[in-house]
Amino acid sequence: MNRPPSRSAAANLLRLSGRGLLRDLRASDVRALFVALALAVAASTMIGFFLDRLDRGLTRQAGQLLGGDLVLEQGRPFDDELRQTLEDAGLSLSDQVDMVTMVSLDEAFQPASLKAVDRAYPHYGRIQVDRGEGIESVAHGPAPGEAWLAPRLALLLEAELGDRVQVGEGELTVTGLVEREPDQSGGFGNFNPRLMLHVDDLEATNLVQPGARVEYELLAAGPPQALESLGPLLERLRREGVEVRDVRRDRPGLGNALERAEKYLSLAGLAAVLLAGVAVAMATRRYVERHLDTAALLRCFGATQRDLVWLFALQLLWLALAASLLGALLGLAGQAVLLTL
Repeated sequence: MNRPPSRSAAANLLRLSGRGLLRDLRASDVRALFVALALAVAASTMIGFFLDRLDRGLTRQAGQLLGGDLVLEQGRPFDDELRQTLEDAGLSLSDQVDMVTMVSLDEAFQPASLKAVDRAYPHYGRIQVDRGEGIESVAHGPAPGEAWLAPRLALLLEAELGDRVQVGEGELTVTGLVEREPDQSGGFGNFNPRLMLHVDDLEATNLVQPGARVEYELLAAGPPQALESLGPLLERLRREGVEVRDVRRDRPGLGNALERAEKYLSLAGLAAVLLAGVAVAMATRRYVERHLDTAALLRCFGATQRDLVWLFALQLLWLALAASLLGALLGLAGQAVLLTL
């Protein structure tokens, strides 16, 4: 068993290993070993960083399509107990109500897809809206008493900014034209042009009546750990008839895209590491063969087998540390270049 050398012997071995490594760097096999190690670390680091950022970016983009990391939908309002459970798990909530209704302006009538949102909307992304000064990007919906119309709805109603449109029994002032929503859905009801209003104005319209087709949505956003902890609760909600949507499970297209991206990049990283491993093995073999005579000479000068093991282990350790540091820096720079491209 090779015991650690004494303090003085260790200092000598450290000094000798450093000198030996500097001398060996002039040899082609050591330089090849250094480059192979650096490339292996750079490849794995670059793929790891890039895969993590790509996964978070795709998940965020997918969350914009859903309106949140988790969306619950049913035909009646959600109770306070469920809200409290989701908030205790670390999720932020946003209420949304969807329905199809008739909107009028003077003598013009047009079916519209009504969307009532609260102050927390949207969780992800921004709304592209024209409020009279060109299209701007905002991170909130209309204020109480205001309505934002889709350009097609405004064209059909011949509505302009400042007009008051009739929605049910209430009137709302048109203050914006919505060019793009972060959670634009493609359901059947959304074939009608959009009208967005504040959820506090919904009661004044008196549109929510028994038998009306109303969809209540609870949009939640939070860390993945919070969603994983709610697994049993979500299964129970599904059995009770609540529609539960998330990126990976309930949107197969988005979830499959994320999984394919992860598999492809992981395979690319593995291939790069394997190729670098072959280069490391070839360079290591040449390194060992070249140092056989050096080891024999040191044994003649009185060095023990333990001293030789520690000496060459320290040399390889210095080499690996330097190559890992360079590879990590190259990987960090490489993933930034990939993101730029």
